[in-house]
Amino acid sequence: MSIRYGLAVLASLLLAAPAFPQNHPSAFIGSWEVETGSLAGNCRIELLGTAFAGKLMARSMMCMGPLGFLGGWAPSGNGVALLDPVGRTVGNFEPSRRELVGRLADGSIITMKPTSGQRFGGRWGDDRRHTDRDGGAQADCYLREDTDRCADPADIPPPRDRLLVRSIGPLNVRSQEDMSSPVVTQTVAGQCFTVYGCRDTRWGPRCEVRWGNNQVGYTIKYYERRGNNYIAFLNRC
Repeated sequence: MSIRYGLAVLASLLLAAPAFPQNHPSAFIGSWEVETGSLAGNCRIELLGTAFAGKLMARSMMCMGPLGFLGGWAPSGNGVALLDPVGRTVGNFEPSRRELVGRLADGSIITMKPTSGQRFGGRWGDDRRHTDRDGGAQADCYLREDTDRCADPADIPPPRDRLLVRSIGPLNVRSQEDMSSPVVTQTVAGQCFTVYGCRDTRWGPRCEVRWGNNQVGYTIKYYERRGNNYIAFLNRC
């Protein structure tokens, strides 16, 4: 086989390889300013890290047309897909110069600018870290403390219904949703337990836990440590 022929075969294999995902889905969670190019002006969209009816939630504020009736969002290629209330794709958006750019079904071009500090652009599969101004490693995703790698997207949303989950490390269960309330019990690393749904509070998501003689307590889904965001438990046992 000639060197030229071998290089041609290698090139064809590389071109045929599937595209590698560039961003972890959690990198897109937050608020976005939407530039529609219409006379109605800009509007806002929020991509949430919580799920409902099998879809990550999204909501729009002052948007018109298809963007005014969002039902959720999902990871798509290197970016995100916005979904309508029945799960149909409204538009697909890809990163471009620290923004998300996409086209709606009617052909209009939409640009979404991050307004809540979202960072995206690094590879997802190799869990690449970015360096902050102080030289420390900073992850662009929710981490698992047991592996110090990005969590699987399915483990990120707080469960809204009853679900058997697994604690990643020791996890306090408190008497009230306020995390300054007394600790009433604690899980151990790898322990499976049942969460009876999580809800958004002014302190962030809080998840109901029951044990013993139907005693009720509350625990967290996310926490911050060393400047990084972590998940406290997996959404599976």
